[in-house]
Amino acid sequence: MNCADCKFCMFIDEGYSNYTVENTVFECAREKHPDGTFDRFYGTDPRLEYANQCEAFEAGECIEMDVDHENLDDLTPEQLEVWKQAGN
Repeated sequence: MNCADCKFCMFIDEGYSNYTVENTVFECAREKHPDGTFDRFYGTDPRLEYANQCEAFEAGECIEMDVDHENLDDLTPEQLEVWKQAGN
């Protein structure tokens, strides 16, 4: 299991625009990850295996948000609710 398999997982691009993405951060919408918000490097990040012991884990599609939030309209109603509850 991996945090990316959880409906409360959010990968949020940061930068000046979608053309200048500087990094992608991981954020748990439930704020349950012990490392908080952190840069996710491409490839495998062992910190995302926290899902194996997380009591808040719920299987579902994670949210992947671009810098300009152009894909906001692509979120499912359930994802949009998670996004809003996380304060976005």
